[in-house]
Amino acid sequence: MAGLAVAAALTAAAVPASAQSEAPLPAASSSADSSDRHYLSPLEVSSAFYGSYNGDLAAGFDRYISKDLLLHGFNGPEDRESWLAGDLNIKAGLTGFKMTILDQIVEGNKVVTRWSFTGVHTGTVFGIPASGRQVTLSGISIDRVVQGQSVEHWSEGNFGRFLDELRGETPPESVTPSAN
Repeated sequence: MAGLAVAAALTAAAVPASAQSEAPLPAASSSADSSDRHYLSPLEVSSAFYGSYNGDLAAGFDRYISKDLLLHGFNGPEDRESWLAGDLNIKAGLTGFKMTILDQIVEGNKVVTRWSFTGVHTGTVFGIPASGRQVTLSGISIDRVVQGQSVEHWSEGNFGRFLDELRGETPPESVTPSAN
């Protein structure tokens, strides 16, 4: 699973839950010249993409993630298809799946997103059978956005802890990320 990554920035913008739904497609002008098109801002693209985790994730990938994506995932370089397949596997195995954007920071065409998702482990995830436990994966992602799509993505997160939770090996003193 590749999925979700860190950088610093100048302008901070927290996105409220109401803004985490899918945004409309950029409006194309009547001219064939792509320089005349009006694209969503990098923050709008990133917010809409992560919001798509709570809806149609495959459509979110099609709309906001370039087919030529350069991906730096949890396990090193991966491709767009393996990232989507891994995240769809997680979504399918977690009842009540919910992605939350905790923070977003923008600098130029890069957006740093601190995110978290939770759900109850009721299906097989990465070969680990259902445990019935509430599980959480959190991380920080950086997306470089060009012409309304992420063309490069970095991810870092607590994937090891997430796998431990799936297996029922999480220590009771574990901390859940907050929006503060």
